[in-house]
Amino acid sequence: MKVIQNKFDGIKYKAEHLICENYISDERAIWEVIELSKNQMILKEALERSTLLFVLTGKLEIATDSVLKQKVEASKMFLIPIGGNFYGHVLEDTIMLRCSFTRNIALCNKFSIEQLQNYIQPNANMNSSIASLPIHPLLLKELEATRDILNIGLSCIHYQRIKMDMIFIELRGLYCREDLAAMFAPMLGKDDDFKSKVMQVYSHVNTVSELSKVLNMSPSCFKRKFYDSFGTSAKQWMIQKKKVKLLRDIIMSKMSIAELAEKYNFTANYLTSFCKEHFGKAPTELRAECSNEIKRNADKDSSL
Repeated sequence: MKVIQNKFDGIKYKAEHLICENYISDERAIWEVIELSKNQMILKEALERSTLLFVLTGKLEIATDSVLKQKVEASKMFLIPIGGNFYGHVLEDTIMLRCSFTRNIALCNKFSIEQLQNYIQPNANMNSSIASLPIHPLLLKELEATRDILNIGLSCIHYQRIKMDMIFIELRGLYCREDLAAMFAPMLGKDDDFKSKVMQVYSHVNTVSELSKVLNMSPSCFKRKFYDSFGTSAKQWMIQKKKVKLLRDIIMSKMSIAELAEKYNFTANYLTSFCKEHFGKAPTELRAECSNEIKRNADKDSSL
């Protein structure tokens, strides 16, 4: 009897996959394997789709528009909603899976994500922390298999869609609705189409009035729609966006104080006042604090 030996050394007929119109491995992809090195700084601004992040290994400290710092370890998952900003500091070498999706995704054909709105706990504080959930052991196996498949180059959009459907069905079957509602709360009851339009144009205007004009809406209608979609006023939201971008540039860039002030249409004195009001420290202090923290972590690891 002849034995046929299979060699599982990667994707077969790779060239055919790479030239196929269904091969997608860039930002348009539903799934992405993210490998991060210790002490790496990460930033994702103005997400165009809601994104589930599954931390498979490692540990990182994350922050969003409403949460300054929170540690997330391996075998945890969390959501960043459409339009959100996400940045952080990698505490250990980390591998994550990104799953990005639009609002019309369902947990199964009998239960939509929007239905989770009925299970949000009335006393839950959605802004004090990011609602992370432990990854169920069975789900973890599915995610690890997904990572391995993507790593060998199987990035067909059909595979990615089927895998997303499978993962969401497993979320439906392995977690109680109240826990899922807590994790998905930032995107429930929101108008993703309106939010997408806001995200496309907000960086090109300086005021709420300009933003409403670009979207061709009356000020009163715009303010009401904005609050319903984002859960905050347009003014506070734009201030928050500026804060996030400024803090990122202070920590991650090498721009001088004068260059930072020019970029944000501040004077040098107002830049310092703005930072003290919103961050509690001057920009030079924030930059020094971040550098010192990274150095302390590096020194601590070298002594182990």
